Amino acid sequence: MVLRRVVAVAALAAAVAPAWGLSMVHRASLDTVKSSSLGRVASRRSWLETSAVASFAAVVAGDPAPSKAVQAVDPSKVKSTPSGVKYVVVKEGVCPTTDPLGLAGSCGPSPGKYVILDYTGFLPDGKVFDTTERKNGKPLAFRIGEKQVIPGLEEVVLQMRPGEEVQALIPAKFAYGEKGVCTEEGECLIPPGTDLKYFIRLVRVAAAYG
Repeated sequence: MVLRRVVAVAALAAAVAPAWGLSMVHRASLDTVKSSSLGRVASRRSWLETSAVASFAAVVAGDPAPSKAVQAVDPSKVKSTPSGVKYVVVKEGVCPTTDPLGLAGSCGPSPGKYVILDYTGFLPDGKVFDTTERKNGKPLAFRIGEKQVIPGLEEVVLQMRPGEEVQALIPAKFAYGEKGVCTEEGECLIPPGTDLKYFIRLVRVAAAYG
């Protein structure tokens, strides 16, 4: 349940960095926010308020949440990506039985490969700002190394194996930085300088899309 994940990521935050103020609207969503005009969006305020709340409400109302996140985080289990993004493995992943050694390219993510994943992104107050786990939601697919998602998310995914689930804390500089995700009027779905929390499940790795 997403409620459990809020608790789990909060515990991770406490274990990793108590001083943090505690990514993912993908690029398409970011472009939409920046380019939308008043004529195309009847009420930006309404959109901004409902975008973060709708995903959370949908899951709480009964949308499936296949995996349960741990509710306590052992500080000794916290890992880091090369640039310092912190994460904890909730469920270990393994190479597919059809490619146990990864020779077919379906085990470890690497530049040029395609990955498919589910995720839920949380603001510092625990509100969900984006998720693939809502009813009728679809997993996110992208190609590693093409800057199609925020850097912090890609860094974490590079450390994962299919089926693996992690809780991650992505600093603002590896998410949306000092710009955030805001309209021209200054209303923000993700405020500038916001560190983001993520639940990530890597579904599949492939050498080619499809």
